[in-house]
Amino acid sequence: MDLETVIYTVDNGIARVVMNRPDKRNALNHQLLDDIDAAFTAAEQDDDVGVVILSANGPSFSAGYDLKGSYYTKPPEKDGRWTLSNALMALRGMEARYQRIWNCPKPTIAQVHGHALAGGCYLQLLCDISVAAEDAELGHPAVKMGGVSSMPLWQVALGLKQARYLLLTGRTISGREAERIGLVTMAVPQSELVATVESIAQDCLGVPREGALQNKEALNTSLEIMGVGALFRYHGQMNALGRLRDNRGVSDGFERFR
Repeated sequence: MDLETVIYTVDNGIARVVMNRPDKRNALNHQLLDDIDAAFTAAEQDDDVGVVILSANGPSFSAGYDLKGSYYTKPPEKDGRWTLSNALMALRGMEARYQRIWNCPKPTIAQVHGHALAGGCYLQLLCDISVAAEDAELGHPAVKMGGVSSMPLWQVALGLKQARYLLLTGRTISGREAERIGLVTMAVPQSELVATVESIAQDCLGVPREGALQNKEALNTSLEIMGVGALFRYHGQMNALGRLRDNRGVSDGFERFR
């Protein structure tokens, strides 16, 4: 598959989705969001794929949404400003992108190094398993400008106190601390990151495919019953409405809700 900002390969049952905007710290612009979506769609549809690894080239996993332009940060050019309609539709589209990863029928593993901030941290939250370098930096510093995160999984993954600590302060934490509070599955020295992820992927591949599919469906459906699916829609709606609060047009951007 030939993508502009993602390197996508399949080898021995493992699909590797490698974000490839290293000079921009893999900031999520229109093209990168489209390419991630296309790669996960391909992995889902490929019977040869048993597990998906999401990683990145360059110094960081992802610094978050690209403030110079993305489906998330800028209103449609034809409108020139956020309106109730285009904001809700933009966030509905982002919800679908989140759900593409969240509901991937194959096990997904995030390999996190450098910065994984705001939207970049969202990506690893959406994966089933996250392995971070101990010196990685994770969190949502953009909440310092106010607004509602469009990602509902913070309180699901971390629990009440730790999630609110991060989301009400905008502080960032190391991979080591992220492991301690449950933001990632585990943290390892940078030198061991690739080998650790590969080992976990092999263990995933050791589970019979149909059994693994049934297990993941049960795990995700259990959370749907608990209301997590509705949380995606609700956080998107609240984020969209926040865009109208200080709506001053494209020139001021939408930086506070990155």
